Amino acid sequence: MKKKGYLFIFIVLANTLQAQTVDQYSFKFQGIYGNILKHTEHLKNLVKGPVTGAEIAIEWQTMGEKSWHQYLNFPKVGVGTVFLDLGNPDTLGTVFAVYPYLNIPIIQSNHFNLNIKTGAGASFLNKSFRNATAYDTNGNIILNKSNAAIGSHFNVYFAGSINLEIPVYKGISITSDIGWNHASNGSFIQPNSGINMINGFIGIKYFLNYNTYNPPVKQNLNEIPRIFSFEIIASGGVRQLYYKDNQFFPIGSIVLGAFRPITNFYRMGLGVDAFYDGVYDGKNSTSWQRTYIKTDEFKNKMRVGISWQHESLIGRITAGLHFGIYLYNPLKNLEPYDGNGILNKGLIYPYNIEKEDGWFYSRVSLKYSFTKHYFLSLGLKTHLQKAEFIEWGLGYRF
Repeated sequence: MKKKGYLFIFIVLANTLQAQTVDQYSFKFQGIYGNILKHTEHLKNLVKGPVTGAEIAIEWQTMGEKSWHQYLNFPKVGVGTVFLDLGNPDTLGTVFAVYPYLNIPIIQSNHFNLNIKTGAGASFLNKSFRNATAYDTNGNIILNKSNAAIGSHFNVYFAGSINLEIPVYKGISITSDIGWNHASNGSFIQPNSGINMINGFIGIKYFLNYNTYNPPVKQNLNEIPRIFSFEIIASGGVRQLYYKDNQFFPIGSIVLGAFRPITNFYRMGLGVDAFYDGVYDGKNSTSWQRTYIKTDEFKNKMRVGISWQHESLIGRITAGLHFGIYLYNPLKNLEPYDGNGILNKGLIYPYNIEKEDGWFYSRVSLKYSFTKHYFLSLGLKTHLQKAEFIEWGLGYRF
């Protein structure tokens, strides 16, 4: 599955670069200083010091070969390589990540440029849960210097920031970012609290062809038709429930969506989502002491909701965030497990994300159209800051 993820990243990057854009490149080096957000009890005990590191990136200035270049105000397409020391070398270790990104201009002037950066890629974590954990014959931990936040070495990596460029001399600029970075495996392997960071960047950027550079010129382009489109996506995958199980369970989803472009680079939609999660089979969930299920019933593995979907239009690529609420969710009355059995909750209710999933879900979505109607889909479904599973899918648009 990780090979599929790398291929997806390569397709996204290759789609954005054309001959003219390839010639307009620059190099950027930045130092990094930040902090890990202590969003779980595990991380409160694991975080010892600040995040420090560095990033080296190459960026290409889009020149208008594709209409979406102009729709997004001629963004820069980049590939970043980042190294992060997580402030606890014995347990949390270090992260190395490679990821493509877009740097979208918000304000441009002769004195400074203000941009929004967003990207996603792959990361390697040199410390994981299992590489410093020992168990007795009953499966109890007797040695634990492990990274209880992430159970795998290979993970996804997300980046989002607002950044500033200040030209200082002949192709040289001072750069600074403030933003969010995230590494996790989407609950493919447990544990998976994930690592969320707020990091600051400062550095320097050099544009090689500054003396021959002519900025892209806006042209008269046809507007994207403001008409409705409809999609259906079938996705699947696997995940673990609990780190002691070492067992994988099937997951799946069907998504029906209706969208309408609001601008040339943004569309809004409504979706109906049906989720299947095989971990709730009655064999492991009760022993997990979180969800009260004693029998293997299909209804306990299903959830259905509606979602408000926001997506950016980038040529063949759409990327966005979906926010949903469960309409059918038998699990809500089966967790948190407190020994009292079935509960009785309404549609919306107060909850503790450390003890139950709750009524709200979200999805980070990436789609790539390889024909007019068919597209590949990659989604990360979450409950607030906690990932539930990764969806690998195929979709049809009409």
